[in-house]
Order: sequence, then C-alpha cells, then structure tokens
Amino acid sequence: MKYGLGFYDVENCQRKIDNQRSYLDNNHFITSNGTVKSLRDVSMSANISERYYAQLVNKVNTLQQMMTNTDVMPVFLTITLDGWIQRLIIGDYSKFDEDVKEHLKKLPENDKYGYLKTKALRREFFDVHDLYMILRWQFDGFMKCNTMQKMRKDHNCGYVLGTEPMESGNPHFHGLLYIHHSYLSALQKKFKKYFSAPMNYTQDKTRLSLEQLSNGEWNGFQWTISNPVGYILKYVTKSFMNIKNQEQIDELQAWYIKYGIKRFTMSHTLVPQWVYNKVYPLENDWLYLSDLKINSMCEWSAEDDYFKFEDTKLGKTLMYNRGLYQMFQDGALVHEFGEMKELKLPNTMKFRDKFVLRQHEKSIKIDFFNVKGQKIEFYPKPIAHYKNYELLQYHYSLNPETCNLQHYGLVQNECIKRGLINGQLQSLNDFSTNVIETNTNPYLDQFANFQAYLEANPKPADDHFAMLISLSEEKRIADNKNRKAPKQAESIPEPEMVIEHNRQSTIFDFLGA
Repeated sequence: MKYGLGFYDVENCQRKIDNQRSYLDNNHFITSNGTVKSLRDVSMSANISERYYAQLVNKVNTLQQMMTNTDVMPVFLTITLDGWIQRLIIGDYSKFDEDVKEHLKKLPENDKYGYLKTKALRREFFDVHDLYMILRWQFDGFMKCNTMQKMRKDHNCGYVLGTEPMESGNPHFHGLLYIHHSYLSALQKKFKKYFSAPMNYTQDKTRLSLEQLSNGEWNGFQWTISNPVGYILKYVTKSFMNIKNQEQIDELQAWYIKYGIKRFTMSHTLVPQWVYNKVYPLENDWLYLSDLKINSMCEWSAEDDYFKFEDTKLGKTLMYNRGLYQMFQDGALVHEFGEMKELKLPNTMKFRDKFVLRQHEKSIKIDFFNVKGQKIEFYPKPIAHYKNYELLQYHYSLNPETCNLQHYGLVQNECIKRGLINGQLQSLNDFSTNVIETNTNPYLDQFANFQAYLEANPKPADDHFAMLISLSEEKRIADNKNRKAPKQAESIPEPEMVIEHNRQSTIFDFLGA
C-alpha cells in the first residue's frame, strides 16, 4: 500500500465515510419556509460535501485577486522535515541522540501542538499526525517571527498552505506566501532558520531553472513563478476526490482521513469564514464580498449573530439577523426568508481545559534486610538497558563468590558483547552452582531439621520464616565450598569508584535442588 498505509486502512476509511454519508442522508429537517432538507445538504465536510471544494477554490482565487491589487509578491514554498525527525516514526532515535539538547528545541511541548518533547524523551514511536503537528508548529513560528510581524504592520500578507504525503507516508507542505519585495532577503534567511532540513534550502538543478539558480532561489523558496495560483491549485485538485462521480476513496484520501490531516489552511481573509457560510444563500462570490469590505460598508457581529453588507454603488443591501435573511434594493425589500430566532447565550467554554502533565508523588523507598542484617539489593532494571559506564561499574561490584552466578554470567556476557572487557561468551549453564555429586540429597537433612523444629516450637509464621531463611543461609555457605568457579574474563583495570552489591538471599535458595 502507498503512503505507509496498512492493508485494511482504505477499507476501514471507506466504511467510516459510508456510515457518515448514510447518517446525513437519512436525517432531515424542515426549514422556516417549509423546505425539507437532509443534513448532507448543509454539510461542509471535505469528504462528503460537494460545496467544500468549490468554496476552497473560490477562496484561493479571492486571495490571489486581492493580493494582486496590492504591492506584494508570491513566493512558492516546499517544506519538509529533518531526517532525524522522520526517523522517529519508526522509533529510530540514533540521529536524535547525537545532539539531544539541540534536537529537543525543534519539538513542540504544549497543548496545541502536542507534548512531543516528553514523547521523545520517553523514546516513544511518533505517528504521522505528530510529524504534521511539528510542521504546523514550525510554520506558525515562522509566521510569528519579528521580520514577519514588522512587515505586517505596513503591508498585506497572506498564505495558502497544503499538506501532501510522501511515498513513505510522512507529510510535507506546499504553500503560497504573499510578502512585500523589500522583505524577501530577510524572510529567506528566516526560512532557513525555521525549516532547517537541507532539502528546503538546497539548489537542485533538475527542479530549478537557470534564472532561479542565478537569483539564489532554493528548492523550498521560489519567487520566479509565472502562475502562482496554478501551482497551488494543482495540489488542491490532487488532494480532493470528485464527490459527484467518485464514491470510492483511494489511498491518498484514506491517508488524510486515517491520520486526521487538514488538506489546506489559509490566512484570515477580509470576510470571515462564518460570515461567508451564512451569506452564501444571498451571495456566494467571496471576491465581491471582499470588495464591499474595502470600498463600501459592511459590519458583522458573531455574538449577536448578525451581518450587513451595503453596496453604495448599486444600492444593494444584504442583511442577516439571527436566522432572518433580507435583501434590499434602493431601500425597498425585494427578498426575505427565514425567521428571527432567540439569541442563544454565549458559549463560555470556548477552549477546552489545558492538558497538564501529572506530577506523581515521590515513592517511598523501603530497604530489605536478611536475618544477618545484610541489605538485600534488587536489580533495578534489565542488564541490557544499562549504559556502558554503569554496566562496567556494576560488573566490578559483583563478587562471584557471593552473588548469583548466573546473574554474574549474564552481566559478564553483556560486557563482552559491548567490548568493555576481553573474553569469550559463555553459556549461562556454565555459571550454575555445581555441587559435588553424592548419593544423598543435601537438602534432606535440612528438611528433617526444619520439620523437627516446627513440631517442637509452635511459633508465629514470621518466626518460622526467619528460621527458614537462616537454614537457607547455612545451605548457601556450604554450597560455596563445593561449587566450581567460572572462567574469569580479562577485564579492564577497575575504576576508582566501586558500587558495592550484596547477594540477595531468598527462600528459593532453600527450596532449589
């Protein structure tokens, strides 16, 4: 499957879309003028609605027309992530570990984009949506840089940003940015700072023309383009399927649906999105509405659910007030539909509660001691997870005469594998306790003594357990005299710091045969 999808991902996404489409088609409502409509008729879903694609193209063309009439120039952007970030999707942290401090600076850590620094420190696998949020975080930081903010004070600025998957499934951006020509050089330097992947600022002779190469343009930052809208609309057309003639989604659509990726985002237009959605029954030309914003009079209020557009040249007025649509021509009402509704109370829960990392209480450390007062040390983590220095220190602290021999062999083999000490790998069976063979079971006398002790001394269970441990300790000391010592590997000179580690004595020494 393409774009890193699984075998059943397309089928699962198709089932999800079919269920949504069925629900919207089978649920209806009656408008104020008696028209019966389904929920799909008013849906603006990118995967279901036939209006969404047309509205997006309308919005892109409007942005292009508005920016063409001002003193800005288009810059075509192609943005990819650093290679070490893309490796995180398969859990490869080898490049990340080369410079952890610097790499952490390139990951977000907040509620909006995700707590990805924490995720990286925990060595967790990233997914496609995480990479997408890193790209969004980088781009939003670029749009908020000092150079961009300074330019916005005196000049218009806008952008269209599209997301597309690579063959591997990792996302990258294609965008159209409108900036003032006097800030071109400064913003090109900022682009390299925020998007540090080499692919973004290199010059590929197969992708750039001779004119672009001489101008110093990069693969990801090009301003010598003849048809800027055509560039971005190519990706708009590619990322959407034909809702009217196509019912089955393909791998590309499944990629957007599975990972929850937004196909396109845009800068704020002169007329807000919510106003355009409501004025659509009266006027669907976004460019015309934007022109009214500049050259005529208009007003709106989201809290009061109201807007008004007045064309002073044509004497035309479009008005909406809490569900009531009205159109006036030279002051006379020519069209009206809908009905005025009661004003709903404002939603005070505009933002969800911020995600807060839980601060766990410190655990209480409890030490365990055997009957002789010796501290019992538990192995805190698997040997394979030890770092080299920590593993070598631990190896030197083990005494093969007193510790568990198989554990000692496990540590020694790990040190040999990593090249910390010289020697040959040995089977852990070679490190087992080899007692001199006799015709009698060495434990029979211990069991007989303990059974006699229980019959003659009825005491609480804790006292019996202490006695059992004492017998086990005697058995261990006797075994140490009869077992064979393992082969010792040549080790590097012992460092000055040695961590002491006593043997863990348990009931299993007594019960083992």
